[in-house]
Amino acid sequence: MRGEQSQLTRMLQGAQTRFIIPVYQRNYDWNREQCERLFDDLEDVARQHRESHFFGSIVSQADSQARRILIDGQQRITTVYLLLAALLTQLRCGAVDDGGDANLELFIKDEYLVDRFRNDDSKLKLKLVKGDQNALIKVIDVASTGNGELDESSNVTSNYRYFLDRITKSGLDAYSIEQAIEKLEVIDIKLESGDDAQLIFESLNSTGLGLNEGDKIRNYMLMNLPLDEQEECYEQFWNVMERNTNYDVSGFIRDYLTMKTRRTPVISRVYPAFQQFSRGIEHRSLMNDLLRFSRYYARITGVTPGGTRIDDALKHLRLLEMSVINPFLLSLLEYSDDGNISDDELVNVLDIIEDYLFRRWLCNVATNALNKIFAGLHHEVLRGVNEGASYCDSLTYALLRREDSGRFPRDDEFRRAYDERNLYKIRRMRFYLYDRLENGDNVERVNIVDMMENGTLSVEHIMPQSLSRQWKQSLGDNADEIHNRWLNRMGNLTLTGYNSQYSNSEFTFKRDCKHGFKDSGLKLNRFVAECAEWDETQIAERNERLWRRFLELWPSLDTSYKPAVEEHESHGLDDDFDFTNRKIAAYTFQGARHTVKNWVDMMKGVLSSLVEIDFAGFRSVAFSDKFPSRYFSDSPLEYGFEVVPGIWFNPGSATATKLETLSRIIDKINGVEPSDLSFELYD
Repeated sequence: MRGEQSQLTRMLQGAQTRFIIPVYQRNYDWNREQCERLFDDLEDVARQHRESHFFGSIVSQADSQARRILIDGQQRITTVYLLLAALLTQLRCGAVDDGGDANLELFIKDEYLVDRFRNDDSKLKLKLVKGDQNALIKVIDVASTGNGELDESSNVTSNYRYFLDRITKSGLDAYSIEQAIEKLEVIDIKLESGDDAQLIFESLNSTGLGLNEGDKIRNYMLMNLPLDEQEECYEQFWNVMERNTNYDVSGFIRDYLTMKTRRTPVISRVYPAFQQFSRGIEHRSLMNDLLRFSRYYARITGVTPGGTRIDDALKHLRLLEMSVINPFLLSLLEYSDDGNISDDELVNVLDIIEDYLFRRWLCNVATNALNKIFAGLHHEVLRGVNEGASYCDSLTYALLRREDSGRFPRDDEFRRAYDERNLYKIRRMRFYLYDRLENGDNVERVNIVDMMENGTLSVEHIMPQSLSRQWKQSLGDNADEIHNRWLNRMGNLTLTGYNSQYSNSEFTFKRDCKHGFKDSGLKLNRFVAECAEWDETQIAERNERLWRRFLELWPSLDTSYKPAVEEHESHGLDDDFDFTNRKIAAYTFQGARHTVKNWVDMMKGVLSSLVEIDFAGFRSVAFSDKFPSRYFSDSPLEYGFEVVPGIWFNPGSATATKLETLSRIIDKINGVEPSDLSFELYD
C-alpha cells in the first residue's frame, strides 16, 4: 500500500484515467449539507487566496485494465465531479464569466470529465453504481451539449442542480472556482497486489461511514472478486436479495443466521457473526443459499404477496408484528419447498403458531423467551417427526410442554385475560384483532386493516366512554358500576366509520340513524343491530358470543403424541423464569452442550469457560467492590473450588444468586451474550 499527497484534480486528469465505483459500494448519498460545506470551503480558498485545502483520503486499487477501483472516497470524487459538471454548464450557458481564460470550458470537459477519444459511455472518467451512473450520464450530456433530460430521482441530479445555483450566486468567476477546486488536496492511497482490500476497507470505515451490517456483508462477499465477477454476482444474487428483503439485508441475514446456528446475534454484530459462520463455505454457494432463503423471506414479510391459503396465514402472522418467528418460518418454508409437508399441513402449522402468539399476547405473557424458542423450534419438532409423529403433533407437544414465559396459555388463563384486559387501548394489535374477528378465514373479505389505517373505520364504544343523563337512566341504578365493568371489554366494542357522529348519543340513535348499526355491513354489528336496548344483559350476551368466536379462531391445543424419551425443559439465562427448586440436567454454552449433576458443576464449567475467554474482564468483576465479589477469593476457600490459579469461588448460595453472578460477569466480557447460556431442567 502506497500513499502520497496529491491534488484531487490531478487524479482526474489524463486520457487513461477512469475511476470505477464497484457494485458492492453504497449508492452516492452525499446530500445538500455536504455539498454546501464543500462550496463554502472553496469560497474561502478563493477569497482568502489559500494555497490548499485538505479533503480527506482516496483509496483505490488498479485492475488489469489500469482502471482505478475505488475502495474509499467515492462520495468526495463524485461530488467534485458534479461540481465541475455544473461549472462547465454555467460556462457554456454564459451564466458565469470565464475570468479571462477562454479555454476553460474545453479544459474542464476534456481534462476532468470525459475522455475525448471515446464515444461510448466509457468516455466518462467516473463510473458510479448502476442507478447513479444513468443519472450521471444524463448530467454530463446536458453539461456538455445542453441536450437531454435529467433523472430527477437521483441524488446525483439534485446535487448537480444545487451547484448550478450556488455557482451563480457566489459572485466568483469560473476561473476562480476552478482554481479553488485545484487546491483540494487528498491522500492518494494505492493498494498493491498483496494488500487485502476488505481488511483495509473495514479499518477505514470502522467509525466514519456508518455502514450497516448488510453493507459490510455485501462488501465482504464481493470486494475481492474480479470486477466482472462483482458485476455478475451483484446482479444475479445480491441485487435480487436486496429486493426480496425490501433492502433490509441486515435484518434478513440476522434471521438467516439464527435459523442456521440457533443463536440470535445482536443486530450490531450480524457482520462478525456472518464472517464466522461463512468460514469454509464457498462464497458462490453461500450466495445461492442466501438467495433461496431471501425468496422465503419475501413471502414471509409480504414483499411478494400471493393469493394462496398459505399466504393468507402468513399475512395473519405479519399483522401480529412478531418478527421473532422469522427464523422458524424460514426453516418451515424450506421444509415445505423440499416436499416434506403438504400445503394443508403447512397452513395448520401456521395456524398453531398464530394461536400460540395471540393467546400469549392476550394473557400478557413476557416475550423475552421467544427468541430462543423460535431459534430452535423447527429442529425440536423434527425430532418428533423422526419418531413418527406428524409435524403438527410434534409442534403442539413442543409448545404445550413449555412453562412460565414460554407457556401456551390454557383456556382458563385465556378466559381470565379476555374478561379482565382493557381491549380498547391495544394500539397496533387492534388491526389484527378486528380483522380476524370480522373476516375469520372467509374467502370474501372486508379490508379491515387498510380501512382502520386510513381512518375509514375506528373502534367504537357502543355504551359511550362518558355517560349522558339518558344513558344513566337506561342503564338503571347501577349505571356507574356497569360502566366501569363493561366499558372496555369486547362485548361493548365494535367497528364503525361514524364514531364522531355517534359520540355519546342514545343507543337507539346509534342503531337507527343513517349509517347506524342497522345500516352496517359488518358482521361485528349484526347482533347490535337486532337489540332493542343496550344494557348489561345485551353487553354480557354479546361478550359471550365473541368469547365463543375467540375459541374458534384461537382454539386450545392438544395432542396424544409423547416422545419416547421425555425431553428436558430448557430456559436461557436471559429468560424470565424462576429456577428456584429446579434440578439441572445439562447446560449449553455457545453451542456446546454439557451434562451436569447439579448447579455447582454448572458453575465450575461456565466460570472456567468465561475466564478463558476474557481473564481481565472476569477478574474485574470477581475482585470489584460490588456484587458478586464477596463470592470470590484470591486464596483457597473452605467451601469452594478453584476456577483458575489465583481465583476461587464459593458456590454456597441460592440458584438465583449463582445465575445473577454469571449475568454480571457476562455483561463485562466481550463476545459473550446472556443468550449464549441455557439450562435443561428436570420436570
